[in-house]
Amino acid sequence: MEGPDYEARIQQQIEQYRHVENMHDLPAIFHYWSNKHLRPKINAVLDADSMTEFYALHLFRAAKRHPPPICFASLGAGDCSMEIEVARSLKAKGLDNFTIECLELSPVLLARAETAARSAGVADRLRLAPIDLNRWAPQAGAYSGVMANHSLHHMVELEYIFDHTRTALRPDGAFVTSDMIGRNGHMRWAESQKMVESIWRFLPDRLKFNRQLQTFDEAFVNRDCSVGGFEGIRAQDILSLLVTRFEFTHFLGYGGLIDLFVDRGYGGNFDPEDEKDLALIDFIEELNSLMLQFGIIKPTVMFAVMTPARIGECRYFGNLSPTFSVRATV
Repeated sequence: MEGPDYEARIQQQIEQYRHVENMHDLPAIFHYWSNKHLRPKINAVLDADSMTEFYALHLFRAAKRHPPPICFASLGAGDCSMEIEVARSLKAKGLDNFTIECLELSPVLLARAETAARSAGVADRLRLAPIDLNRWAPQAGAYSGVMANHSLHHMVELEYIFDHTRTALRPDGAFVTSDMIGRNGHMRWAESQKMVESIWRFLPDRLKFNRQLQTFDEAFVNRDCSVGGFEGIRAQDILSLLVTRFEFTHFLGYGGLIDLFVDRGYGGNFDPEDEKDLALIDFIEELNSLMLQFGIIKPTVMFAVMTPARIGECRYFGNLSPTFSVRATV
C-alpha cells in the first residue's frame, strides 16, 4: 500500500497518539469483566495471570531453548510501556543477557519510550528502532522471540510481516501476541450485529453514550474505525494468515459481543458498584461464550503463542482451536 493515501494514513496514525499519555487505559467495568471471566481462562490456557506475565513467560521459555545472548523483537511497540514491564519481568526471572528491539513507526512514541525506559532502569535492555514494518527486512534466525501487543491490527502488509517474522525467528522461537481479529475497522459481523441490536433495544439511555466520540447512540451504530489511520485496517485477515504460516502452542480466542460493552467507547457508562450493571455484563458474557462454542459467532480478540516449526500440541479453551476460530469471510 503506497502513495499519498498511505502517507496520509501514517501521519494520522502518529497524530492519533501524540497527546495520549496512557495508551492502554480501560474503564473499570473492563477490569470487573476480565478478572471474573477472562482471567481464569488466561490462567488455564496460557499459564499466566496478567498481560505482562503472558509475554514475559513465553519469551522466557523461548529464550531458555537458546544460548545467550538473546534477542527479542517487538512489532509496533508504541510507547514501549508493555516492553518495559516485560523487560523488568524477564530480569526478575533471571534472564540477564537479552535485548528487546522495539520496532515502531512513531518518533513521538519512541521519544516517550526512551524516557520511560531510563526511569524504569531497563534502557540497556531496550533498543528503540524507528521503522515502518510494512518495509521491514530482518536477518534470518535473528530472534528467540517476537512479541506484538495489540499492534497487528494496525498493519497493512500482513503477509509480508508474517513471512518476515517467521524467517526472523529461530525454528523453535516464539511469536507471542494479543490482538484484535474481528471484522475490519472493529465493526460487528452481521451475526453479531443482530445480537447487539437486540440487546441495544433494552439498554437504558445512560449506557448508550459513546465516550470516545462523545455521541449519544439511540440505535447501535456499526462504525468502521479504519476510515482514518490504520485502526483495524486488516483485522479480519490476521488469524487466517497466521494459521497458514505458524504452528500454535497456545491459543485463547474470546469476544464478539462483550468487548463492545466493556471497551473505551461504552464501557465507562457501566458502574462496577451497580449490581444490575454487573448482571448485564455477566449475561452478555455468558451469551458470548455460548455463541462462540456453538460456532455461531467467531472470536474478535486472541492471545496466541506460535512457532515456525511444530514443538508440541496446541492448548486452547473448549473447542475454540485456532482453525475453528477462523471465520470464512465473505
